[in-house]
Amino acid sequence: MIKNDTKVFRLAASYTIGSHILPGKPISDISQKLQSKIELKITSCDKIIDGIKKSEYDLGLIETPIFDDSLVYKEWMEDELVICSKIPIPQNISEDEINRYRLIARKEDSLTRMVISNFLAKKGLSYQSFKSISEIDNATAAIQSIKWSKPDKENPTVAIVSQLAIEDELKRAELHKARIKDLPIVRKFYLIYNSEKHQDIDIDDIIESLKNYK
Repeated sequence: MIKNDTKVFRLAASYTIGSHILPGKPISDISQKLQSKIELKITSCDKIIDGIKKSEYDLGLIETPIFDDSLVYKEWMEDELVICSKIPIPQNISEDEINRYRLIARKEDSLTRMVISNFLAKKGLSYQSFKSISEIDNATAAIQSIKWSKPDKENPTVAIVSQLAIEDELKRAELHKARIKDLPIVRKFYLIYNSEKHQDIDIDDIIESLKNYK
């Protein structure tokens, strides 16, 4: 049992990781391993990096790395961004078919949107290749928007989100996934920390614990 006077371990995670991957057993296991209360902050990757540098957080979990020489970055797991829809759509979408899909996208200055844009460019595509675009703040909002979207077989509403974030919905057939043909959008999740300011924390022990949740 963790006592009321137990120290607090300050953990910061991106929207996808903090809202869809960490809740439940991972957080509980970290808490028990450290014998600490876990204070979880869900925010953007750039703010997590800034917070780690300022010692506002002990450990950060990010999905889009902005590398900084003053911090330590360790790969945690691999994630694939997939196209998700409320209705079944072809599992492999060709470049010529994209212009009939309505896309719910992250905001233009989002790091995730930048990552996706770079992948799309490899196939000569862009966000403008879709039939229409609307913008949303974070992954959770995008997933919920798809769940509440009006079914339209001719012009389906879709979003490009982490497959890990929608695994439960995929298993229950509440959502459906697809990929752009021959264009897997794969990225890494990273754990980051400041080794100089937090030498008393067994980061490697936490990392090994989190690797069990791939």
